[in-house]
Amino acid sequence: MTEAVLTGAWFVVRTSLPLWRTRDNPSVTYAPLPDGRVVDTVRFTRRGRPGLIIGLDSPQPTGGWAWRGVSLLTRLTVSRWQVLAAGDGWAVTVFERTPFTPAGLDVYARTPALTAAQEREVEAALDGLPAAQEFRAALFSPRHDGR
Repeated sequence: MTEAVLTGAWFVVRTSLPLWRTRDNPSVTYAPLPDGRVVDTVRFTRRGRPGLIIGLDSPQPTGGWAWRGVSLLTRLTVSRWQVLAAGDGWAVTVFERTPFTPAGLDVYARTPALTAAQEREVEAALDGLPAAQEFRAALFSPRHDGR
C-alpha cells in the first residue's frame, strides 16, 4: 500500500495488541512527506486523557514500513510493519515485535466501526492471509466513544 492510499485518518477497530485494552479511541493518521516517508500520528484516550505517539514511517525496499518514534522515549524504537490487505474503507496491518509491544495485527477502518459488508470483507481477507492466522484468536474491538 502506497503512502497515497495510507493518507488520512484510520480508526483501529480490531486488534491483537494488548495496549488497546486499557486505552480507548485508538486512531492513526498518516501524512506523506515529499521524501517518501510518512508522518504517523497515533491518538487515543486513557482514563479520559488524550494520548499521542508520533513517528516516522520509512518505506522498506522489500515492502512494508519501518516506524521510528520522534520523542525521546520512542526514538530508539523501530517497528517494522506492513499492510496485508485493504478494501473500501478498511485495511489489515501486521507488525513485528518491539521491546515494548508484542507482534500483532490491526484492522483499520475510516470510521470507528466496520459496516456489516466491511466485516464480511475483512473476515474473508483474514481467512486468506497466512500471516494473520497466529493473531486471529487474540483479536478484539477497542472501545470507541459513541459506539
